[in-house]
Amino acid sequence: EDGFDDLTALQALAPILEQKISSRRLAFALGEEDDEETQIAVIHVHTDEELGFIFADEGEYVFESNHPDYFDDFVDDDAERFVERLYETLRADLPKYEVENKG
Repeated sequence: EDGFDDLTALQALAPILEQKISSRRLAFALGEEDDEETQIAVIHVHTDEELGFIFADEGEYVFESNHPDYFDDFVDDDAERFVERLYETLRADLPKYEVENKG
């Protein structure tokens, strides 16, 4: 019907995330919050805190921050561009987050 399978889209996004954002400070976990929606959690390894999560919705990838003071929410319909933007967002804001949240 719509040709965009949210789960398949996320599963395709996961290896791109791992490849482009390889960091000992961050981990990505594909999980299901409630059976309704599959998402990828962005986890800060040192504090074991979920910084935000990624989900797919109607042909778009969405990053939703659990810490709006540090990381901005955004949406993109292109996987590579989405990962690039996530990388830039995390690279810009992670140091500030880490300074203010020493676990």
